[in-house]
Amino acid sequence: NVAVTFNGEIYGYQEIRNAHREYPFRTASDTEVILALHERFGAEMAGRLPGMFAFALWDDARQELLCARDRFGEKPFYYAYGIGGEFLFASELKALVASRLVEPELSPEAVAHYLRRLYVHPRQTIYRNVHVLPPAHRLLYRDGRLSVERYWGLPETRNDLDGDSVVEEFRRLFFRAVERQLVADVPVGVFLSGGLDSSSIVAAASRCGTRVKTYSFDFGYGPSEAPYARDVATMYGTEHVELENRSADIAEILVAMADVYDEPFADSSNIPTWRIAKLAREHVKVVLAGDGGDELLAGYMDWYGPLLLLEREKDISSWRVFLLRLEAALSERLALPGARAIQDRFSGAAARLRFGSVARAHASRRAYFENEEIVGLGLRAGVGEESFCFPPTPSDTVDDALRMDIENYLPGDILVKTDRASMAHGLELRAPFLDADLASFLIALPSRLKIATGEGKITLRRAFAEAWPPSVRTRGKQGFGAPVGQWLERDSVRALKERYLCNPKGKLFSLLSYGKTREAVHGNDYKTWILLVLALWMERHTFRME
Repeated sequence: NVAVTFNGEIYGYQEIRNAHREYPFRTASDTEVILALHERFGAEMAGRLPGMFAFALWDDARQELLCARDRFGEKPFYYAYGIGGEFLFASELKALVASRLVEPELSPEAVAHYLRRLYVHPRQTIYRNVHVLPPAHRLLYRDGRLSVERYWGLPETRNDLDGDSVVEEFRRLFFRAVERQLVADVPVGVFLSGGLDSSSIVAAASRCGTRVKTYSFDFGYGPSEAPYARDVATMYGTEHVELENRSADIAEILVAMADVYDEPFADSSNIPTWRIAKLAREHVKVVLAGDGGDELLAGYMDWYGPLLLLEREKDISSWRVFLLRLEAALSERLALPGARAIQDRFSGAAARLRFGSVARAHASRRAYFENEEIVGLGLRAGVGEESFCFPPTPSDTVDDALRMDIENYLPGDILVKTDRASMAHGLELRAPFLDADLASFLIALPSRLKIATGEGKITLRRAFAEAWPPSVRTRGKQGFGAPVGQWLERDSVRALKERYLCNPKGKLFSLLSYGKTREAVHGNDYKTWILLVLALWMERHTFRME
């Protein structure tokens, strides 16, 4: 009477089986625990399910379809109504389009968000008439009626927690998360960048008694992370492989990305992610990675550090900001002691006066194309108030920014990037930091246990500093970005620009003004990259426009 189709992994599913011995299990798979939980809890079961998942469960007796997506959006779920009223769902947009039951219509709102942020908003799709089930939501479809509701919310901040007890509990939950995610029918590897997150995963995995397989990648540009990864691999005696691929045709990969991602996606780190996934798949079928660590533990110091300055300044007037600016300029010119501290106070006060809150400052400072620029390009529809998911009860601390990134940047960019890049090669990527129990614990930590002036990931450092080699312990944050400016100068990419950005008859210019895009096209910077990715996507997909 009940059937399920399921994408993902239920971690620790053996514990769920043991707790539901009354259910007549017929397999040893994690999929069947979904049926067992549904029999006992009905639609409420989604909140009891650990792991990464997107599933649809049909109850024939109730004539009811129950669908759900994991808490952070590791796995995708799309749905739409067909031209004949059919209800359709799939893990990929291309599957819905291939059904020919949906005639996709471009969403100007989604394009506007993409131009601002590099990615389509996690609660939208690029098509106006195709929908995405948001993370931590379930969907019920019965008698032609659809309802979507949230089954899990971010835990509230607990200001009563102290550092020592937090470190011990963090270690316990982290070790358990890694141990659960190492369970597989095939060999499991770890993406090892030599950063704090991946190094901690290797340290925890090495405690489980098996020799860990680790993979690092030298992309041939920027400071190499290979030496740091090598130090960690040596410390734990892992079976280490250094992958190298410097001769990739970026133009060819750019074209492929339009199909892999189904939507315009301009985070350039998707290309190195796609490449390392391709090469790692030659060795293993499952890898553990550090996704989520930066958002849960405040790792992006360039983003969160300046917000600390704003957080500390309250009740600021324009007159006060003017005096601080004079004081900062004078102290710098005279090289007075404490000049840097005064400059920081001025920066925080100026940001407070301009934005008013930490949340508004965080939302405003990370746009590539501003609203006025988007309108100037000719896209007037869909431009307006930012469709950011703001904290419902803001604290006006850095915690607001962390929660915004968990609700926006993590599911919209980071997890889309890694899921599509890995699954394109049949590689399953697991993220221990997003274990339900561990992540809930970390979200509830106050920001003072995550970030201070000049230092992020405070709790992680206290828990694992002794487990890292000295080179890792003292290194700074290194992103996984790409040299977009250099790539745009390559002959093959310049040919793409000429074909897709310099042809007034291209599909892009049925949406944007050809003349108004010239400055961005010739800038050879991230704005050029954003437009090129959008143009490529539009040429390779069929859709209606208003």
